[in-house]
Amino acid sequence: MTDFFARLYEWFGVFSLYSHDLGEFLRGLDFGCTGYLALRWYMLVGIFMVIVSSLLFGLQYDLISGTRFKKQAHWELAALMVFAVNFGFAFVVTYTAVLTGNYCLRLKISLLDCLGFGVSNGVWGVIYFSLLSLVQKGLNAGQGNG
Repeated sequence: MTDFFARLYEWFGVFSLYSHDLGEFLRGLDFGCTGYLALRWYMLVGIFMVIVSSLLFGLQYDLISGTRFKKQAHWELAALMVFAVNFGFAFVVTYTAVLTGNYCLRLKISLLDCLGFGVSNGVWGVIYFSLLSLVQKGLNAGQGNG
């Protein structure tokens, strides 16, 4: 699962918004730089992204959508929230490690790396949220035809 999320956040090797060193930390390179024995942050952040995006999707379509606002405005607000929460979590996880020095100190991890990983997580959260929305729209259209 760690490898799946690693490929996802590294955009399948096409480009990455952060350094290889941050990727090694996220894979779980331990404090002593001896092996991948630490927390596998790629997997944890990825699972968090899926859960939060799904919960916000559920809130958007089941509780928030009403007659007060246009549905498009609801969707855009929910997508912005998905991005913000996922960005914030990924940024805080990585930047906290940088501030505390709680990683293999041979790795060079910068603030820009933390921001890049946060953006990557936020964008994937919005992509997942969009896919859920398309599935929901398709299900609603299918029920209308039956």
